[in-house]
Parts: sequence; C-alpha cells; structure tokens
Amino acid sequence: LAVWAVYAAGVLYLRYSFDWKALGVKADIGVLFAFLFLLSFLILMSFALVLEMIRQAESGRPSFVRALGEVIARDMISVLPLALVWAIIWLALTLLEIALSSKNKESDSDRAMNAQNAAETLANFDHFSFSEAFIGALEKGVRMVVFLILPAIAWEDLGFFKGTKKGLAVLRAHLKLFVSGYALTYAAAMVAFMPAAIMMTVGTGRHGHPPLVHFPDYAWVALIIYMGFAWSLSLYLEQMFMAQLYQWHMAWQEAAAKATSAGEKAPSFDMIPQPDLLSRTPGLFAQSPVSD
Repeated sequence: LAVWAVYAAGVLYLRYSFDWKALGVKADIGVLFAFLFLLSFLILMSFALVLEMIRQAESGRPSFVRALGEVIARDMISVLPLALVWAIIWLALTLLEIALSSKNKESDSDRAMNAQNAAETLANFDHFSFSEAFIGALEKGVRMVVFLILPAIAWEDLGFFKGTKKGLAVLRAHLKLFVSGYALTYAAAMVAFMPAAIMMTVGTGRHGHPPLVHFPDYAWVALIIYMGFAWSLSLYLEQMFMAQLYQWHMAWQEAAAKATSAGEKAPSFDMIPQPDLLSRTPGLFAQSPVSD
C-alpha cells in the first residue's frame, strides 16, 4: 500500500503536472527511468521484508521492526542491481507500449485533473489493444521472474549474480508450476479489479457517448482507494506464489541432499509435499542453505 501511494502520486504528477516538452526526449526518458527504478526498488524491498517475516515466522517470533532492520542491513545492496535490471526491462517495455499506443489514446494534456480522470489514469482505462495487452502480459512475466530471484538473495544470501542464476535455474526446473502461478494470479487480479472495470465502463463516456451513470467525486476517490488495495493484493499474491515455489525447491534440494548422503535414491520433486510458507516450527531456515 505504501508503494501504491508512491506509484499513484508519481503517475498523476507525470501525467498532469510534469512538462514533458521542457527538457527534451533524453531527459524525459531519464525521468521515466528514475521513476520506474524507484518503484522497482520499493516493490523488491517490500517483498524482501515479507520474505524476512516468513523466515522469522519459523522461530515463532516475527517482528516487523527487526525484519526491517535485517532487510536494510543485509539485502538492500543486493536488491539494488536486481531493481536496476528490472527497471531497464520495464522501461523498454513501457517505451514500446507508448510507441504503439500514442496514435490511439487521447492526450492527457488536454484533460483536467479531477477525481474521475485520476481514477481512469491509474486504472489505465482506455482503448483496448492486443499489443498493449501483450506488453502487459510480458511485464507481469518479468515481474514474477524477478520475484522468483529475490528469495535466493533474501533467504540464501547468494548475492545478485549467484541469486539470479539460482532463481533462473528454479524457473527452468519448474516452468509448469511457474506458468500455473502466472495464470492463477492473473485470474485473481481480474476478479479483484472487476468492480473497478464495471464502474469505469458505466461511469465514463468516450467518442461522444455520455456515461450511463454519473458518479460523484467521492465515488471516484473511493475507487482509487479500492484500486490501491486490489493492486497491492495482486502483487502480494504473485510474491507469495513465487516464495512458496522457491521454498518448495529448497525442500526438494534438502531432501535430495540427505538421500544422497545416505546412499539412497534422491526423491523426485513430486514426492516432496508443498511447504507451509507461514510455518511456526523450525524448518528449512534452520538448516544450512543449499545453493546447487
């Protein structure tokens, strides 16, 4: 929710108050990149905080303050390059989306800043196009891959390079589970944003058509707040699914290592029960990390 507040304030400022023609194209791209990097870093730090709370839950004494201190002291340096790489990819996809949609969208510079227009901007409610939907799907896929890499940094202290290598190895090993998580979280996001989509459809008019319902400003403000919760829930579900997949992989590695050391056949991944992310009993995090 804190990241959503930064996101919403930044998007509205850049859409309605920032003068994109004053500095030139290169400077504009620099401003956009700085904003995306800030969002990437804040989202990853919030996820790192969640991961530390999950680790502490095994001891039965999770502490928000202690977890925040641990994340800042231990993970922040490794999160920075991951956020940088994510922001670069995010920028490339955003510029592509802008190029594909510039001919179809009406200019926001001609629209007044009010509650309804703010809600439409934050919801990215405009003409549907398959190209934009495809880019949005790519952005979600990249985001979930990044979420799969972060547990290697936060839980196994592998650093950026080794953590990225480990996260991508987990992705390759369990691609079907990743795809199923992608589909499930996509469906959950559609359900979460359905009320907003309905209100947008009946409350806005385009191409000379009047809206079916005229909502007051407080209704649009309430919708913005609702979208903040829906956005936060959608990202949280993505993060928790990727965290559980990574923890499942860790449990499989630990079981395989024990079987190998005992001279037994290593179990298949399907034989390992899915772990409980919020377990209150000592488990994986009480063991030495397995980085192979």
